[in-house]
Amino acid sequence: MHFVRSILLASSLFAGSIHGTPVASTSYPIPSIVTPSNKTSPEYYTGKLKNSDFEVHDVLDFGILKDYNNEYNLDRDGGGSCTLSNRTFWWFCDTIVSELGIFKGFTSNSVALALNYDHAGWLRDISASSTYGIFSAIPFTEEEAENSKSIFTRYGIWTYTDCVVLSDTTAVHFWDVVQFTAGANTIDRGTTMAMYTLDPDNNELTVTREEQFYYTPAQYAYGAFANVVVNGIAYLYALDGKYSKRQDVHLACAPVSQLTDKSSWRYYDAASGTWSSTQPSPSERNASAAVISNSMPFSSGNIYYSEYHNQYLLVFFNNWIDNKFRVLSAPTPVGPWSTDNTVLYDTPEGILYNYGAQSTPVYYQTDGEMAGKNLMLAYTYQDIGSKYPKALKLKFA
Repeated sequence: MHFVRSILLASSLFAGSIHGTPVASTSYPIPSIVTPSNKTSPEYYTGKLKNSDFEVHDVLDFGILKDYNNEYNLDRDGGGSCTLSNRTFWWFCDTIVSELGIFKGFTSNSVALALNYDHAGWLRDISASSTYGIFSAIPFTEEEAENSKSIFTRYGIWTYTDCVVLSDTTAVHFWDVVQFTAGANTIDRGTTMAMYTLDPDNNELTVTREEQFYYTPAQYAYGAFANVVVNGIAYLYALDGKYSKRQDVHLACAPVSQLTDKSSWRYYDAASGTWSSTQPSPSERNASAAVISNSMPFSSGNIYYSEYHNQYLLVFFNNWIDNKFRVLSAPTPVGPWSTDNTVLYDTPEGILYNYGAQSTPVYYQTDGEMAGKNLMLAYTYQDIGSKYPKALKLKFA
């Protein structure tokens, strides 16, 4: 298949409305691969936490998340998943492309499709393959593209969480925007929101950014840390990285049907137990307003409802150099959240350290087990001179 891609770039870097002219949009073909998910929608029953010791009975190691038929070798990290119309996409961050040890290209991010839930490590690469080409799956604005011609000023667009599904064919996904400066330092420029629109009949995916920055670095980036959808309501979690050093988690919510309309959002204050239509403008740490104020900092994680545990679980790494998957639990998306930081699994240490912890609920909903009894985990493993995502599945006792 010939690679066809169209990019529409607005002259302005800031679109005032989700319905305005996008700052960046790209469309590209995807393989006609359908992986039936048999996804469940577990019903929540108020009650005590079940299997609260989180004892792991078995571990199945899937190895590297990769396309074993790709002629190229991909060195990449980070990421998150997104399921649309029975297609599960895996999104990754910085991706170096080589063939037989020869550098072929580099992209700020890349995307692949899951092939088989029984073999969760098997993917089909889209944006970094000899068939489809080498390109960033999330489009740059004109400013970002121009500056990215130099390694010293380039932009990175990275994610460490899953998307928020709006319908069978649409989703939004929050991505951090960083800029490199001389000396390999990075500047946090803000968070962008990418809209995914899948055309399942023509096997085409469109990715649109309506605004360059949906959040500034001074704001809580709701949805960029974690999210969960319950009864048509999206709960969006943000880390306070500036004042709490990533220990406090703040919460917003909105109807899924109105998620792209920010006026429909509500923001939670845990101190008063109330929701407000006014988005907080933090100028200092406000731990009492956070739904979680943890004893250790978070790096990346996911929140989901586990029918097996009868609780909402937050599965995470506690900082960028921790190799342990940990878990907190709560009876509702709002809380109250535990703070015992129970260790689920200690990943094998690489040459440096592991990071980019992810738990992926769509996989545990495919094997006929009660949702939550099995849980797929993914993380970035650093080897000598390379880094790549690995996957494994835990089975709780």
